[in-house]
Amino acid sequence: MWNLPRGRRKQRAEEPQDAAAAAQRKRRSSAVKRGTSEEDVKAIAESLSSRLIPALGLDLIGLQPADIKDLVYSIVSSLAESRSSKLTEEAAMKRIVAMKDNVLKAVSASLLSKGQHLTREQLEFIVAYAPEMAGRAAPYLYREALRLKADDIIDSLRSLWSQYGNPTPVECPRCGFRAVTPDLTCMVCGAELSEGEIKKHIGLEKVLESLATRLHPRLIEEIASAGYVVLDDDVKPPSLAPKQGYALVLHLSRSEREILQKLLNSQGRAQGAGDQQLPSGSQVP
Repeated sequence: MWNLPRGRRKQRAEEPQDAAAAAQRKRRSSAVKRGTSEEDVKAIAESLSSRLIPALGLDLIGLQPADIKDLVYSIVSSLAESRSSKLTEEAAMKRIVAMKDNVLKAVSASLLSKGQHLTREQLEFIVAYAPEMAGRAAPYLYREALRLKADDIIDSLRSLWSQYGNPTPVECPRCGFRAVTPDLTCMVCGAELSEGEIKKHIGLEKVLESLATRLHPRLIEEIASAGYVVLDDDVKPPSLAPKQGYALVLHLSRSEREILQKLLNSQGRAQGAGDQQLPSGSQVP
């Protein structure tokens, strides 16, 4: 029977462990080689910034590769982190084009965040691809559209403000946005309004004349006695004022009070005439 030296036995016993460690090191080395380095991400982002400008039509709104460089870098970096294999430029390009709508919204957000003067094309771009953002940013975009005399874009912004902004019940007589607050300030155009402007805009005198067909005489008396009306979605007596919201208080002039008094007098005469026409002994139901 052959007896091997003890040292030789130990060396052979360690061989499988050495092989396993070497294989693990090889796998780690391969993983590092397969991954996307920071230098790769920067190179891909820089190249794609130039390619995406015409591919996404961003040249039509006057953007340059430098304008989207940070956005593209962020997207490429995220794509690289989500992959176990190395990210190629073509793979990144396909993914970005596939999520075009989200990219264009991000470009819109970038334009809005700068707070700089916009071109007409950029205004149209934001309204088309990021309507929710446009609605919330209506005060800023309105000023830009007004500067460019883009009335058609202002019309679109009014609608988007009503959908996605912070609309109030009362329309501003100067800009046409539903944005008048209880202190008579417009949230969109910044106008400081007078009660007279609001009254003229809504045609308050005609509204008061129509109250006889819509309100009980006691409510008309309440308005005349209080000397003011509450305006939100309609003209109301003080007792019907909403507890929350953007309702306005409009104080009545002498001529406006006279309109209410005439309504009450005519209603009183009508009631008196009706009583006179009742047969003797009849009772009002």
